[in-house]
Amino acid sequence: MAKWLFLVFGFIYSPTVLFAQEYSIKGKIVNEKQEPLSFVNVLLQREKDSTIVQGTSSNQNGVFDIQDIKSGDYLIKISYIGYNIYQKLIDIKSDLDLGTIVLAEKRQELGEVTITGKRPHIEKRADRLIFNVENTALSQQSSFEILKNTPGVLIINDRIKIRNTPATVYINDKRVYLSGSELRDLLEGYSGTNIRSIEVITTPSSRYDAEDGTVLNIITSKSISVGYKGSVNTRITEAVFPKYNFGTDHFYKNDFLNLFAGYSYSPRKEYKHDKSYFNFFENNIPDDYWDVDFRKITRSYAHNLHTILDFTINEKNSLSLSANILHSPGKTFNNKVVTDMFDVDQNLESYFLTDSELDNDRSNLSFSLDYGLTLNDKGVTMNAVSNYIYYDDRQTQFLRTDYFDNNDNLTNNNSFNFLANQRNNIFSQQLDFSIPLESLHIETGLKYSSIDSKSKASFDGEDVPENTEDDNFDYIEDIYAAYGNVTREWEKWALILGLRGEYTAVEANSIVLGSINTRKYFELFPTVNLQHAINDNHQLELSYKRSLNRPRYGRLNPYRYYLYEQQFSAGNPNLTRSIDNKVSLDYTYKKKFVFSLYYQHTNGLIERLTFQDNENRNIYTSYFNIDEEFQYSLDFMYYGYVWDWWYLYVYMSGFYMENTFQALESDNVMQTSHILGYFGRAYNQFVLSEDRTFTADLTLYYMPKFLYGSIKTDPRFYTDIGFTKSFWNKRLVATLNFTDIFNTKNRWQRSKYLNQDNGYIDMPERRTVSIGLKYNFGNYRLKDNKRNTTPDEQERLEGE
Repeated sequence: MAKWLFLVFGFIYSPTVLFAQEYSIKGKIVNEKQEPLSFVNVLLQREKDSTIVQGTSSNQNGVFDIQDIKSGDYLIKISYIGYNIYQKLIDIKSDLDLGTIVLAEKRQELGEVTITGKRPHIEKRADRLIFNVENTALSQQSSFEILKNTPGVLIINDRIKIRNTPATVYINDKRVYLSGSELRDLLEGYSGTNIRSIEVITTPSSRYDAEDGTVLNIITSKSISVGYKGSVNTRITEAVFPKYNFGTDHFYKNDFLNLFAGYSYSPRKEYKHDKSYFNFFENNIPDDYWDVDFRKITRSYAHNLHTILDFTINEKNSLSLSANILHSPGKTFNNKVVTDMFDVDQNLESYFLTDSELDNDRSNLSFSLDYGLTLNDKGVTMNAVSNYIYYDDRQTQFLRTDYFDNNDNLTNNNSFNFLANQRNNIFSQQLDFSIPLESLHIETGLKYSSIDSKSKASFDGEDVPENTEDDNFDYIEDIYAAYGNVTREWEKWALILGLRGEYTAVEANSIVLGSINTRKYFELFPTVNLQHAINDNHQLELSYKRSLNRPRYGRLNPYRYYLYEQQFSAGNPNLTRSIDNKVSLDYTYKKKFVFSLYYQHTNGLIERLTFQDNENRNIYTSYFNIDEEFQYSLDFMYYGYVWDWWYLYVYMSGFYMENTFQALESDNVMQTSHILGYFGRAYNQFVLSEDRTFTADLTLYYMPKFLYGSIKTDPRFYTDIGFTKSFWNKRLVATLNFTDIFNTKNRWQRSKYLNQDNGYIDMPERRTVSIGLKYNFGNYRLKDNKRNTTPDEQERLEGE
């Protein structure tokens, strides 16, 4: 088995095997006025069975080019909204130039028509990469699983990154105000069958918030028919403990109203096992050594309700109302910690046992009102969006610790209680204008957002740890923003210029700390993206972006979460913004091979750091604005069909990272860490049946050493595999997925410098087996208006 995997891995990571002597088709698409048409869909089908072999879209000059075609008889189909479909039978025996193809404009109003075909998996455009997943095996998985297989996307510890930069998630161009574990919970309950494509935007335009250094935009299918459809689905995941997900979706559309309602219930029992160590120092000489064994069982019962009402008032006016309700009551954490304390000669001196119980009730309610207006016949549009979010998080924790000597005699015990509440009210209002001109496309708009966060923390018991006090923390933030964005395309060039300005006013007050973190600032954020198509096979892209990252609300809150009496994590109310500058150069060959060279520098990066207080034998973790971080990276990507039954995507990245931070427990000196690493991933999709209803996915990962603040991680290699089978013309879809099949994903993470020496390995249930079933009823082929409408500010409601 190991030999087979080695051969497959070596073959996949050798792109040279993909260069076969095959043929190509090219042509140019224009309208009846001989004007080039861009983004026209071109599909190549086998004549004998209409199977889609390849597909592409025309560039800004109307030119298309399909490579790597085997000889045979084919049907080429060219389609574009508002034009009649062009079809032609062709016999491929050599390279073929179809010349200029004229699409005729539709002369009469037609009813809505669905054209079903297999889209190209990946499209590379001027400012983004588009990963099409509709009607593929991936679409049967959750949105989170699809993101894990999206080109250029890296997910580590629930943190979504693009080019090693935290990504902001949008759904249908509306930002999701969740991140971390809460974002994962949302996306795991969001069915992939509703996703058309995922856009990976490495250089977002000024239309996006200044915080959006990189963007993931999930595009869902739009409604195109009249009628009703519904579905019920379930997924069972087996690991140490079983986990369940039950859901139902319902959609109805007529000429005036689109109505969607979806509900899911996810009872889960999860197990996590961590091991950690701490080498303490006295006068910079190694002294005590602690070995910590941590086990946690989490029980949760999350309810998720999502509703959307889209009203088509008339040809120029539309209105959308939506609500997202996530309610997770009675979530419990049962922690058990065993800490062994050794002397410098590794002799056991004593140990202590800690039992901790934490109860958590969390609710997140989001409401949105979206009004769209077409101002004239030239396509000038206005869009006004109002959002309101209410977030309530309550935590109660009880800890008890028993201390023993090396002969197992009880020497002491203590206990204390901790209560924390956080309540946020968030409001945002946005007004956008889109103005298409003959040679330019202009976007401009205004946005205002306001956050009012109130938190309370209180301790009780005879053994409350030192330096802990009851506290009330209030945080108020107002942001005013304006932007302008200009796009121009001419001949073989495309240019995007943008500028965004944001004024921020922050006021924070604590009973214990007084007035803190009160500041006002104004920042400008330019964006430049220049693309040049040298010819049909060679394309260059140069981009620059300045962006900002604000601290998440949970990271500002000063209350503490204890693993045991001597170790806790806490928020940092003194956090402020970080500023990021990124420049990149991309080269694309034959629309399949992409090379990216980029440099990124961040001042004041918000990073999680762990420090050990050697004198008092305490360990604390929090977020800090480190001095700086920068990286150089060279990335390579390939995507295409090896054969018509095997689709392959390969991503490789070689990088150098370096950061500098203040060593708070080492006389506050500046400490520099750096790392040289390589990341590799290969995603394979195999068609296992002639009718293409049975498919398999195989994903191979190699994770290198990585750098987070002071922590360096060990490398790892792991493998995921999945199968999808549809029955009764896709009315019933069954899935079987295995993650981390060799149980190699867990790895050590270490921090070692000056008088700091600690590390840990977290071992959650990463090796899993899941079975999913989805049954569609009604007119189940309708494409609905299901989308996420959660606004931007909610991303900063990160659960820690």
